[in-house]
Amino acid sequence: MQDNIGYQIELQIHCRDLKDKDTFSKNNPQVVIYQKYIFNGVYKDWTIFGKTEVKLNDLNPNFQKVFVLDFIFEIKQPIRFEVRDVDGDNFDDLGFCETTIGNMFGAQNQILILPISKGGKLITQCDRGPVQNEQMTFKIKPKILKSLKWCGQPSTYLKFNRLTQSRNKFFVLQTECASTKFPQFEPITTKKLGNNFLVEIYEADNKFVDDAEIDVDILKSGVATFTGQCGAVQFVFEGLSYKQLPSFTDFLRGGTQLNLVVAVDFTCSNGDPRQPSSLHYIGGQNQYLKVINTVGEILIAYDYDKNIPCYGFGAVTAFPQLRSNDTLHCFPMSGDPNNSKAQGLEGIEALYKYSLSNVTLSGPTYFGPIISESIKLAQQNKQQEKDNYMVLVILTDGVITDLTKVEELIEQASFLPISIIIVGVGNDSFDMMRKLDGDDFFPEGVSFYSGRRDLVQFVPFLQFPNPQLLAKELLHELPDQLTTYMELIGKLPRPPQQQIIQ
Repeated sequence: MQDNIGYQIELQIHCRDLKDKDTFSKNNPQVVIYQKYIFNGVYKDWTIFGKTEVKLNDLNPNFQKVFVLDFIFEIKQPIRFEVRDVDGDNFDDLGFCETTIGNMFGAQNQILILPISKGGKLITQCDRGPVQNEQMTFKIKPKILKSLKWCGQPSTYLKFNRLTQSRNKFFVLQTECASTKFPQFEPITTKKLGNNFLVEIYEADNKFVDDAEIDVDILKSGVATFTGQCGAVQFVFEGLSYKQLPSFTDFLRGGTQLNLVVAVDFTCSNGDPRQPSSLHYIGGQNQYLKVINTVGEILIAYDYDKNIPCYGFGAVTAFPQLRSNDTLHCFPMSGDPNNSKAQGLEGIEALYKYSLSNVTLSGPTYFGPIISESIKLAQQNKQQEKDNYMVLVILTDGVITDLTKVEELIEQASFLPISIIIVGVGNDSFDMMRKLDGDDFFPEGVSFYSGRRDLVQFVPFLQFPNPQLLAKELLHELPDQLTTYMELIGKLPRPPQQQIIQ
């Protein structure tokens, strides 16, 4: 089990036009599923996950067995299907195909057709698993059973951690301090505790007191009091209620797409691209290309047509169709004012390299024009009632010159279908970027008082040189940002389209 919190999805498999290996009858096909799991940012070898039943004399089998997979949006999850013609304890190899769980669930109607290496096609059909997004509200009153050696008025606080099946804990929230021997805390509303969670109580000086593991099914059954594992505290739950909210997977099933937009910093602080010291060094896989590949590989899976708008900023351009004497702060990396899009991941990389050969690095660093252009695209999606959610990825090395304007634009974007991911490339301190990241200001995802939601995520590249850990850090907030936006505007997911596999 991978140590990440995600969703569960169901998978069914179909094959068409399998190569017939038998002389006097048809194949008896079976599909064996393998996965590559990731631990500490490193992929392990292929591990067998499961097998379908064997279908007798069938070149176009519809397998009945349903597999339940863990779907972790921000992680690339490789999956391999090996097709076999089974004869007792022996089998003939009919070929294989590989993809990712993200590609399967991000495909239109969650149906993906894959070519099998030795002929024929394998079709994956996915659906969401059980309850995905249950919001829980409760009050908790710890009852101290053992005297603690407090000096003066006692003060305690609580931490809540979600527990994974592999027994790892993930921090969810922390209460304020309560200065009383019988602490009472404000009601808690959260959708991130899962089926099992750990509640911990600490003294104000961070000294651990006790903890208790809470099974949500037991809590729902009416049990309200849980004694801590150290026997020092009883945790009493009151006013327990639940509300089923639409989940990220519900919106994907209903046809919501993620539209990636890429923006690259071409200011002169990056250094001469011909020099190995440059962040834009053209002689290898530089930091910009690494980020493009890491993030793009995951997000493009949720975009049906794979046409990605790509922009540059902070350069003087010399494209055949776009020449300038002054610095441009938002220009298509294609050099074509009428077409800013690249086709797929390879297309983004090609446009980036094409831009480097047709621009002169300049400056200063302005984000405003890029964000304004992306806001226009998001407004068009909203006005046309498209089920598209935009993800603007800005790659930059320096200090923002127009911070005040950018803050205004981010507030303007709160009620638009857009998130902004900023990746800091190079060794700058990036203090301004950290200020834009809303985590410190909106820990629950949205501030209803200010009318602004947390839609910005900033990550410095050099802190996460491992591509898997970088992707996880960059993208883990995105599902909640999308569902928070939908909740703000009162939009529910569309019902999934029913598709019959022919």
